[in-house]
Amino acid sequence: MTSAAAAILPEARSPLGFQSWLREMRILAAATISPPMPCPVDTVPAGDGRAVLLIPGFLTGDWTTQPLRQFLARAGYRAEAAGMVFNAGPTASLFDALSTRVKSLADQTGRPIAVIGQSLGGVFARGLAQDHPQEIDRVITLVTPIRFPVTTPLAPFVWALSIFHDPRFLARRASIALPPRAPVTAIYSKTDGIVDWHQCLQDAAPHYENVHVPGAHTTMGSNAQAQRIVAFRLAGQ
Repeated sequence: MTSAAAAILPEARSPLGFQSWLREMRILAAATISPPMPCPVDTVPAGDGRAVLLIPGFLTGDWTTQPLRQFLARAGYRAEAAGMVFNAGPTASLFDALSTRVKSLADQTGRPIAVIGQSLGGVFARGLAQDHPQEIDRVITLVTPIRFPVTTPLAPFVWALSIFHDPRFLARRASIALPPRAPVTAIYSKTDGIVDWHQCLQDAAPHYENVHVPGAHTTMGSNAQAQRIVAFRLAGQ
């Protein structure tokens, strides 16, 4: 898949664009300086200690999943960072490292794990679930596009970094939308300022659901409503 097939710029009449990207950056900066109130853990089912791997989005790192990891840890889960300082896209080393991490966590805990991915991290989560059906039994994606090319103001960054991307993973773009064996909850937002929310929707299937949560793309992991949904789905509810 070429960079042009991976991402395209929004059309002039699209609500996405440079201004929406700036708005998202302002929201992210504000949430970093003054984090929003998380979902109260006493309002969600208690976790059973299972391992949950959280994968950050494009151009970000583990610091962006920290609010959700902290919430899940308080709720009773073993919330694990992906070990990513910077998500430059689907490089061979990055995806191979995630595969190793999945197998290691499943071996350590002796049971399947859950994987949560934000934005591009959710694309990785779906790919990992397809590759490791025995090790992953639940996938939750946050504002993750699964239909390519993705309409986004970040397209120039995708193009610039595409020389480092693994052609093997890029060739899987059509299969990313296919259902893995694990149940998948796709959280999307109609006020998303980074990706076209229509591209985040899954086809109907018994073990698939799309859940709308109003909010910004960049801070969905610290969104109290999204956290509540995540907790209930991890508990099988």
